[in-house]
Parts: sequence; structure tokens; C-alpha cells
Amino acid sequence: MKPSVTMVVWWVVIAGLFGVAVLSGIVEPGPGVAALLIVCFACELLDSSIGMGFGTTLTPVLLLAGFEPHQLVPTILVSEFVSGFASFFFHAEAGNVRLERGSPHLRVGVILSLFSVIGVVGGVEVALRVSGLTLTRIIGAIILLMGLVILLAGRRRFSYRHWKIGLLALVASFNKAISGGGYGPLMTGGQVLSGVDSKASVAITSLAEGFTCLGGAMAFLVLGQTIDPGLLIPVVTGALLSVPLSAQVVKRAGEDLVKRLIGALTILLGSLTLVRSFL
Repeated sequence: MKPSVTMVVWWVVIAGLFGVAVLSGIVEPGPGVAALLIVCFACELLDSSIGMGFGTTLTPVLLLAGFEPHQLVPTILVSEFVSGFASFFFHAEAGNVRLERGSPHLRVGVILSLFSVIGVVGGVEVALRVSGLTLTRIIGAIILLMGLVILLAGRRRFSYRHWKIGLLALVASFNKAISGGGYGPLMTGGQVLSGVDSKASVAITSLAEGFTCLGGAMAFLVLGQTIDPGLLIPVVTGALLSVPLSAQVVKRAGEDLVKRLIGALTILLGSLTLVRSFL
């Protein structure tokens, strides 16, 4: 794959901004920061390519690394707010999603974004008050079931209804605010089951997740939660560096392959969510 001018400019700008953060002392360079960049790059490459995996994968990894839960969720929300919109831009440029007036892709994106913002604001309020253990187990089971249905249903398409996709967005965004993950598997898988083209569903999920994470991050800040820039900047940088590559991966992949990957990863992430909730 030959990098486009847009991709090269993107990488230079992101790397330059990170360099400024290092020179200004906001980020202290070292093995830990390098590892964080690599992990976030890999997680976002997965997320923007398949529509899921950044928060669901990154959260347990950073918890194991010693970060506190209250640090992670708002940091991941801010990161995915930025990377979600960036990913959608590159998907649109690659032709993975149609945005012309009257496009079904645009309609689904608007519905998902609207209901997701409502759900994530409610989820933030709950996240700061009660444990989300029971909800995590329920969401894990739903994600696992959805992955099985995607793989077993084959080419079958279920009837699309605005209220169904809206309800799914409410549940997924609520979970996102509580755990920092779980949004992509529900949103991408739900769209595929509703008959949305699998490549377009990845791009639409990125758009909706951008709005979702913006609303969630603002809610956390309004309620007094702080964000550590020393953690946030490497997370955002690693994520943004991978975004242009993911759009090209989706563009070149076959429709059936993308669908099978979505199904398999949905099962995996649902299973991991359940296992984590019992540990």
C-alpha cells in the first residue's frame, strides 16, 4: 500500500505535536511511554479496522499496568472522541461509507449518534455513583450472543427499525461510560445484523463513537473528574497514528471477510468481558 499525501501529512503533524509535548515537559519520554504508544496504536488499528476493541482491550491492559480505573475511562473517552472522528474521515476518503444526502449510512449515523450521547451522559452519572459489575456481565453476554448470531446467521438479514438501533445505541453508550469499552461490539454487530454493509458499519460506528465519547468526556469534566495529560497525550498519539492505515485495511478487505472478523471478534470480546467481570 502506497501512502497518500494526506496520510503522510497526518503522520508528520501528529508526530510533531507529540514532540512538542515531550519538549515542553508534559510527557516524560521513556520505555513506559513507548510501550503505551505501541499498545494504543495496535488497539486503535483493530478498533478502526473492525469497529471494536480499543476501550475493551486497552482498559484491562492499562489496569494491569497499574493505572487507576478513574484515570482510564475519561482518558479513553477523550482519545476515542478524537480518533473516532479522524477514523470516520479516512473511511469516507477511502470510500467505505456514503455520505450524500438521503444516504442510509448517514441516517443510521445520525440516529446512533443522537441516542448514544443520551446514553453516555446517563452512564457517566451512574459510573460515578454505583458499581457496574452486574451491567458488565449483562453486556458481556449480549456481545457474546450477538457474535454467535452474526456467524451462525450467515447471509440472513433481520428487519431494520430505527427504534431497535436507537435502543442498542443507548445500551452500548451507557456501558461505554461505565467501563470505557463495549460500545463497538454492540454497535458494529447490531448494524451488521440489521443489514448495514459491514464496511460502512465500521465507519458509522467510528462517527457515532466520536459523538458518544465527546458527550461522555464533557460529562465527566462537568462532574469534576480530572484527566492526566501525561497519560492522555501518548494514548491519543498512538491511536491517531494508526487511523489512516485502518481505513485502507477495510477498503481492501472482502465483505465476507470483514463480516466474519466482526463476528469472531465480537464473540472474543464478549467472552473477555464476562471473564473479567468474574475475576
